[in-house]
Amino acid sequence: MKKNVLFGVILLVLGIFVITLNGVHAASCDLKVSLVNQDPYPAVQGDSVKLLFQISGVQNPDCKGAVFKLDPEYSFTFADKTDASFKVLPGGTYSQDTQNYWLIPYNLKVNSDTLDGDAEVQAYFSPGTSTSTQNLYTQKFNVNIQDSRADFEVHVKNYDSLTKTITFEILNIAKVDIKALTVEVPDQENVNIKGSKFNIVGDLDSNEYTTADFEATPKDGNITLQLSYTDKSNVRRTLTKKVTYESKYFEGRATDKKGSSVYTWIVVLVILGLLVFWYLGKKKKKKAMIEKRRALSSRK
Repeated sequence: MKKNVLFGVILLVLGIFVITLNGVHAASCDLKVSLVNQDPYPAVQGDSVKLLFQISGVQNPDCKGAVFKLDPEYSFTFADKTDASFKVLPGGTYSQDTQNYWLIPYNLKVNSDTLDGDAEVQAYFSPGTSTSTQNLYTQKFNVNIQDSRADFEVHVKNYDSLTKTITFEILNIAKVDIKALTVEVPDQENVNIKGSKFNIVGDLDSNEYTTADFEATPKDGNITLQLSYTDKSNVRRTLTKKVTYESKYFEGRATDKKGSSVYTWIVVLVILGLLVFWYLGKKKKKKAMIEKRRALSSRK
C-alpha cells in the first residue's frame, strides 16, 4: 500500500516538473504576429490584395523555429493554392546577429460579394516545427475593403448634322469620385471619327455628369466607348460601354428647323441686296443717259 502511494507521489512530482518545464519553455519563446502591410489599401472586390505578416521573436533559440498558416475566411481565396499549406521556419534559421523577425507574404483574391468595411483573416502559428492543431495559437486580422470602382451610364445627347458633332453624356452612377476621366471612341463600323478619337474630360464626382464631343459620322446601331479613369487607390481602370445611336431622334427637330430658317433668311437678304444694288445701278445709269441727252439738246 505504501509502495503504491509512494509511486503515485513520484508520478505527481514528475508531472508537475514536466508541466513547469513546458511553462518555462512557452514563456521563454514569445512569438508576436502582426500584419505590417496591405497593398492596395483599401482592397477592392474582385481584385487581388497583397498581405505581409511579420512574426517577431523567432531569433530566440528556445522557439526552435516556427510555423504559420493563414485562413482567408469567407471574404478571400488564395491566388496561389500552395499558400493554403503551413509555412515552416526551421530552428536555427536566424541567429542573434541577423534579423529577429520572419516576413510572410500572401496574395489573396477578394471575393466579389464581399461587403465594404473590415474583412477578417485568421492566422495560426506556433513555435517549433510541429503543425499539430493542438499546439497552435490563433489571431485574427482585419483587411480593409472598399469598392473604389466606378460605373457609368452613357447616352447620345445630341448629333448635329450640320457640324457633324456627336455629343455623349456620361453619368457617374457609382458611390465614389474619380479622377482623369478619358473617353475614347475606338475604330468600329458604326461610327467614323474625324480628328482625335480621345476626349479628356477630367474629374467626375459621384452622381455627376459630363459630356464629350467628337466630330463624327455615325450609323444607326451600337457605338462602343472606352472610359478610362483613376480610382481613389490611384489605380488606372478602363470600362467598355455600348451606347445606341438612332438617327430618327435627331432629324426634323424644331431646333433644326429654326437653324434652317435662319440660313434661308440669310440667302433671301443676300438676294434682296443684290437686287437693290442692281436696281440702284440701273437707275443711276438711266439718269446719266438722260443728263447726257439734255446736254446734247442744249448744244443744238
